[in-house]
Amino acid sequence: MTGTVHNPLHGKIIRRIVPYLMLIYMVAFLDRVNISFAALTMNRDLGISETIYGFAAGVFFLSYCLFQVPANILLSRLGARRWLGTLMVLWGIDVMATAFVNAAPSYISARLLLGIAESGFYPGIIFYFTFWMPPSARTRILALFLLSLPLCNAIGSPISAHILLLNGWHGMHGWQWLFLMEGAPAIVLGIATWYILTDTPQTARWLTAGEKAQLARDIQSEQPKTPTSSGRTITAVIRDAAVYFLWSSGNYGLIFFLPKILTARGASTLAAGWWATLTFGVGALAMYFASRTRGFRILPLLIALAALGFAAVALVPSLPVTLIGFCTAAIGLMASVPIFWSLAASRLSGKAAGTAIAIVNSVGAVGAFFGPQVMGWLHDKTHTYIAGIWVIAACVLLGAILVIADARAPRHTPIEGARNS
Repeated sequence: MTGTVHNPLHGKIIRRIVPYLMLIYMVAFLDRVNISFAALTMNRDLGISETIYGFAAGVFFLSYCLFQVPANILLSRLGARRWLGTLMVLWGIDVMATAFVNAAPSYISARLLLGIAESGFYPGIIFYFTFWMPPSARTRILALFLLSLPLCNAIGSPISAHILLLNGWHGMHGWQWLFLMEGAPAIVLGIATWYILTDTPQTARWLTAGEKAQLARDIQSEQPKTPTSSGRTITAVIRDAAVYFLWSSGNYGLIFFLPKILTARGASTLAAGWWATLTFGVGALAMYFASRTRGFRILPLLIALAALGFAAVALVPSLPVTLIGFCTAAIGLMASVPIFWSLAASRLSGKAAGTAIAIVNSVGAVGAFFGPQVMGWLHDKTHTYIAGIWVIAACVLLGAILVIADARAPRHTPIEGARNS
């Protein structure tokens, strides 16, 4: 069994489904995190404190967490194109409605509803890839898809910063225009998804009968011949969930507070947008190179590197060191995520894999709530971001330690696991 790089069929599938999935995930992620730039002026206009901002940023992930498992079950029943397209239309409407919130309660409510609408999207796509690729090929396809995360931040940050300059246009605040302009594409693409996406290889008109049969054999050949014990499987899923909780604490602490920390250390709003582009641009490059990695040995080192970057930001509160530290953290966080998901998705197959993925992502969503909430609360208590940065650095470091404890990570690559089974 050859890897994706040398398999023409896998290459054909990647070219067909990954670019569009990257596009719609960029829209999803931008609508999830654009409050990081909106907050630069919206918090003042609505009288929102750092604690409330951190809570609103994170509360998205509470509803996101609660609805992920049922959302993945619905995807398997309704099909990807109908389910994902419907979710996009719903969250696009919610984001545009956020432009008209007038106080903290309505703002928090809009974030809760956004979490429900997006809950089935990301884990649904991870599950969707299991229909199209054998385990040995998933690290590459996941890395290519997840490039949309740093690319979204790299491209979206300066766009969001410039939209804020529309303040006063037609009597509306800049942050209102931000939500209106960045919510509308989700509605348009949601409708398009019904016509563009293909549910399964079996329904793909662009695959020949021979290609469909070959793909089925590739996937079947890498399924475990002997069942994994339930106790070992449960332990592995719990460990994966804990690691993703800690990783998410650091990742969303970075995303939601990067513009605010940069402006607090001397950058202008526009400069913060472009510095964020640099930060996530190097993260995107790191993720690309991670796509060429077949094993899991490097995973704890990458997560530890992210912790080191956060520690540098906390130790030296100057703008140049802050930029270097955040770039280092982005390299570690972005490069580690496709390797992590390839490892997590390789433990199970079929509907069990979809449920496990949703569970891991749900627990990670709690971490995504924890990180921003702690950052905002500690800032209001200490009037500095340093204490919060230390907390997320410690979380990320603990995640690296847990990965080291996973005996499977240093022993198998996806291809080796397939051969050994």
